[in-house]
Amino acid sequence: MNDFRLLIAIVRRDQGKAYREFLVHSGAKRVMASLCNGTASKSMLDYLGIEKTEKLMLKTMLSARTARRLQRQLIEVMGIDVPGNGISMTIPVGSIGGVSSMQYLVSGQEIEQEEVKKVSEYPYALIITIADKGNVDIIMDAARSAGARGGTVIAARGTGAEMQDRFFGISIGEEKEIVYIVAKKAEKAAIMQAIMAKAGPNSEAHGVLFSLPVDSIAGLRSVAEHEEEA
Repeated sequence: MNDFRLLIAIVRRDQGKAYREFLVHSGAKRVMASLCNGTASKSMLDYLGIEKTEKLMLKTMLSARTARRLQRQLIEVMGIDVPGNGISMTIPVGSIGGVSSMQYLVSGQEIEQEEVKKVSEYPYALIITIADKGNVDIIMDAARSAGARGGTVIAARGTGAEMQDRFFGISIGEEKEIVYIVAKKAEKAAIMQAIMAKAGPNSEAHGVLFSLPVDSIAGLRSVAEHEEEA
C-alpha cells in the first residue's frame, strides 16, 4: 500500500511566504523550505532584465488524500498553473519510520490505503543530478538537447570528504549542486542518458543521477509553454 506523498512546490522566492502559509492553513503539518535558483539561460535572463531566477522549494509530507486536495487548491486558489508562478508535484513515499514520525509529519490528516503502482505507470519523473559545483550549464545543455525544458538548482555539500575523497575510483568534491528536472515519462530515459554522457561520474562534473516517480503535477502548463522555466 502507498498512503503518503512528498509534495514539492517550486515557486518564485517573493511568493514563498504566501505559498507556505497556504500549505500550513490547508492542512500541511510541517513545511520545509530551501533557497534555490532556476536554470534559465543568459539570453532569457537578459531578455527579462534580471540576473537570475530566484526560487524557493517547499517540501511537505502529506497523506495521499490531502496531497490530491492540495494539488487542486494550488491551482484553484494560488494559481500555480499560471505561467511563471511555479510548479508543484507529488512523489509516492514508500514508508515513514515509526508511529511517532508519522504523527509528527501528517497528524490530523485522513489516511487511506492505495494500491502501489509500478514505476512505469507514473506519468512523470523527477530527475535529480548531484554534481560538483559549477557544472549546471553543462548538465542543463545536455538535458535540453534531449527535450528538457528547465530545472531548479540547490547548493549542497558532500559529507565524509575528510575521511575519503574517492568513491568507486571517482574523485568527490565537497561543494555540490543538485539539479532537479521534471520530465514526462517518455522523455526521462533520453534526458538521463544525455546528462550521463556529458556530466556523468567519469566527467569533470562527477555527476550522479537518479529519478523518482511523480504521480501528479500542478503547473506543468508553465513548463510546457516556457522552455526556460521550471
